[in-house]
Order: sequence, then C-alpha cells, then structure tokens
Amino acid sequence: MTETDNGALELFACNHVGQYLHAIVDAWASMNRRQYLSTASGLVVVSSLAGCLGDVLGSEDGEQLPEDHRDEARAINRAVGKLNKAAISIEGTESGLENPTKADFSADEPQSFVDAARSELESVADSAIAAELASYADVLEAMIDVLETLTDDSLATDVEAISGEMAGGDTSTVEDTLATHRESIDGARGSYDDAVVTLENLDHDRLEEHSIVDLDRVESGIETLGDVLGSVESMLSGYDSMLAGHGSLEEGEERFDAGEYQRAATTFEDAANSFGDATETFADEKSSAPAGFVEYAETAHCQSGHLETAATEFAEGATAADDGDIVGAQQSQSDGEDALEAAENC
Repeated sequence: MTETDNGALELFACNHVGQYLHAIVDAWASMNRRQYLSTASGLVVVSSLAGCLGDVLGSEDGEQLPEDHRDEARAINRAVGKLNKAAISIEGTESGLENPTKADFSADEPQSFVDAARSELESVADSAIAAELASYADVLEAMIDVLETLTDDSLATDVEAISGEMAGGDTSTVEDTLATHRESIDGARGSYDDAVVTLENLDHDRLEEHSIVDLDRVESGIETLGDVLGSVESMLSGYDSMLAGHGSLEEGEERFDAGEYQRAATTFEDAANSFGDATETFADEKSSAPAGFVEYAETAHCQSGHLETAATEFAEGATAADDGDIVGAQQSQSDGEDALEAAENC
C-alpha cells in the first residue's frame, strides 16, 4: 500500500472517529457526575484519539501538507490525547475532595500524562495551538499540585493532633506543625491562583476545536479545589488564633501570679479576643468545611468558645484583684477554671 493510500485510510478513519467523538461528548455532557466517573476508563481510550477532528493530513482546502507539518499535527494530536487523560485522572480525585482525609490521590499518573504531552509539544515549532496547549498543561499541573497538598495524609493526621492539644493541654509542638502546613498551603494557594489566571486567558474555542475535553468541567474542578483550599486555610487561621490565645492566657497567668493585676487583665483580654476570632472562624467552617474536617471544626468551635469565656473571667478576676475585691477575684477565677474544664471536655 502506498503512502497516499495510507493517508487516505487515515483520513477516512479520523473522519469517522470525529463523528463518534462528537456523539460521545454530547452524551458525556448529559451524564451526571457519578455516571461520568464510572465510564472514565472508556473516555481515556477515546481521548487518545482526540485530534482526529482537525487537519491531521491536509490543509483546510484539502491540499496535502508537507511531511514535517504532518508530523507536527500528529504530535499536537498526541499531546491533546495525553492532556485529556490527565484531566480525566484529575477529575476522578476531585469527586473525593468532599472528604479529603480519605481521598486517595497519586500525582504519578496525571503528571506522567502532562509530561508526555509536553514532550510531544517540544517537537512543534512556532505553533499557536502548541503554545495554548502548553499553557493548558500548566493549569493541569497546578491542579495536580493543589490536589497533592490537600490529600496529604499528614494534613489530616496533624489536624487531629492539633484538635486534641488545643483544649488547653501542651501546645508546644502545635506552632511548628501549623507553620509546616501553612507553608504547604501557601504554596498550593500560589499554584491555584496561577491556574485560575491562566485558565481565564486560554483560548477556549481554539482548544475545544482541537478536541480538548470540555473546559467547563475543568473550571468546575478548579472551583472545587478553591473551595476546599479556602476551607483548609480558614481552619489553619482559626488554629493560629487559638494558639495566640493560649500564649496570652499563659502570660496573663504569669502576670497575675506576680501581682501585676492590671497587666494581667489586659493580657487576658487579648486572649479572649484571640479565642473570639477563632470562635467566629470555626462557626463558619462548621457549615462549609469538607466532611472530613467538620468534626474538627465543631470541636474547635466548642473549645474556643469555652476558652474565650475562661479568658474573660480571668480578666474580670484580675481587675477585681486590682481593686482589692478578693471575693470577686476568687469567684471569677473559679468560673474561669470551670470554663477551662469545659473546653477540655469538648
């Protein structure tokens, strides 16, 4: 069979594949999420053929293109297929982010698809669609980075440990733990923000003309990642406020024991303010946090509320002591101790 015969056969095949791909995409758009995920493996096979809808073997007017153009067109089509596989792999994990503490995600598979797509695009020179696809690869890679951070087993484990320590026990290790996760979450936030901007600037029509999977689904995935990322950021911020409250509470006790009642009262008020900030933060997260973190948000809300009460009582007791009201100081101290005990029982 001659090269011309091969080309004609390939063009015939691509034309028919194009018809089937359009039918599948239409069906895909009407499927609910669970149905889609159950057929994701089939779509992976189809995605490898994506690109047959374009001008693989010829120009728009049907002229045969030079071999180097044909090679570049094939490389672009292969890159599209790899990027579609990466997007499908990512979406399969996004559905589990409702409970990130149990989500099972490995970056290896989607990252390998992205890397393979980049290798294909390196062979394409001065191509607008290749540049567009490279930017789209940046979006997918950023999503992989955020997913890897949010599904890190250590995050859930450390949140559980912090939750137990914040009631009023030893918080000496909490600061380092929080600092570690703040750093990783800040990095994920940077990746996420870059992905949002890049996705907004992509030429969606051009990408979809080259059979990239529905970008509305990618935008939906980005939104899901943003919601979960924002919730984790709020949780860490709430714990930061609680940690600051514990620091002020400890300092206030030292001032009180030293007889510096006015300074103790001011420091206890600072503690109450910090615990109050935490209470507000966790009140919001009780209703918006992913399922895996709701329990910890509820516990922290309970703890911070009682700790705020304790700090307020201690402040009033310090003021009473400064005024020489021994009975009032003792009563406030007792009420504060009761609030501390209630925090430990959350």
